[in-house]
Amino acid sequence: MMESPFSFLKLMLCLFVLNFLLFPAVGFSSVVDETLKGDDKLAQGKIGEAEEHYATALQMDPENWRVMRSLAEVRFQLKKYKETKLLVDRILAMKVSTRKIVVVTLKGESESFEAEIVDEKVITPDSGGNNMRHYVDGEAKKPIPHYRLFNLKTGKMLLIPHDSATIKYQGIPGRDYAYVQELHAKVEDLLIAKAGPSGPVEMIELKGGCFKMGSAKGALSEQPVHEVCLKPFKLDKFEVNQGRFQAFMGHNPSRFKGANLPAESVTWHEAEEYCRNSGKRLPTEAEWEYAARGGTGTAFYWGDEFDPTKSNFCDSKCVMNIRTENMSDGFSNTAPVGSFSANPFGLHDMAGNVNEWVSDWFEIRYYKNSPKDNPQGPKRLNPSDRRGGGTQRVYRGGAWKTDANSQRSAWRKGFESDYRLDGTGFRCAR
Repeated sequence: MMESPFSFLKLMLCLFVLNFLLFPAVGFSSVVDETLKGDDKLAQGKIGEAEEHYATALQMDPENWRVMRSLAEVRFQLKKYKETKLLVDRILAMKVSTRKIVVVTLKGESESFEAEIVDEKVITPDSGGNNMRHYVDGEAKKPIPHYRLFNLKTGKMLLIPHDSATIKYQGIPGRDYAYVQELHAKVEDLLIAKAGPSGPVEMIELKGGCFKMGSAKGALSEQPVHEVCLKPFKLDKFEVNQGRFQAFMGHNPSRFKGANLPAESVTWHEAEEYCRNSGKRLPTEAEWEYAARGGTGTAFYWGDEFDPTKSNFCDSKCVMNIRTENMSDGFSNTAPVGSFSANPFGLHDMAGNVNEWVSDWFEIRYYKNSPKDNPQGPKRLNPSDRRGGGTQRVYRGGAWKTDANSQRSAWRKGFESDYRLDGTGFRCAR
């Protein structure tokens, strides 16, 4: 007896429902599946399609660093630099882990467990065709991707289908973090170059005169206190920022990127070249201290007691082990130039943010022989002789990575002129 068309449709409908119940992942894509699709498109050079898959995956799991990193990569290639920066900034704000640790929640289970993710996509030999699926759609069932996980509690290796579990990354592995830092530096340099320098450089006219240089309570290199008299000169109101440095020098070695952040990790030679080719020069050490004091004779330009609201130093947010736990200046590393109030001469960041190169060679006992009028620092007969610190130049002013004591106006230190420090920048004089 021939079945009616209605009976046949009814049978097909039942098979369709049964197929949906047996294979609930059909038509559904997990975060990892969507990410892996993006990886495939990226490998094929289809960057726009890869971006779409990664963006979809990030909507599913907005805090997934793995997806953010991939999306940042393709947006960088698409020259969407502002969007790239937003993503890498979010990743760099995450905690760093030593391994790819995830929290795994199995479907139908209330308790989760921690595991190390060994492989995001494993295809097992038995994940191929299925007779009923083949009957319905005429195709062999697509291979089922699995996670390969190492259960940290049981010590067992697991293979779990993507659609049977959800995973949440717990921090970003150090190697991936370092890669994102490199991407961050690239995109910041491009954004800084695009922004370019803004406005004219402001300089403060200083009338010069006599003042007491050094400190009787400081290190040996700050003694003795001695009188110095200077001719009038001008000094940059702000530390040289990265927008100006990069536009002028064609590169940007700074660790902490930003157009209005101070140029740092700059060698003395780069600082000297920048100032000289700008029609200026580096200030002498005496000029620098005169300007930093702002007409005061106290330890700091604001008084003899340290005030964390006046400068950017190694506070409670600082990553260095010399940090001051009970004080905060609002910044974990460098701050945009001019973030803190000016000293009495109208100069910003003469204490803190970044140390500043000056023109003088460094010598611990130089103050004993320093001339009174317009001192230029020690002489060097052989500037290439590294013995006894003979190639060191002076830097002044303290930095985001130095303690409160270094913010004193008399504080001084020497360092190799061809080395880079992520706490050292400069400003120019005329």
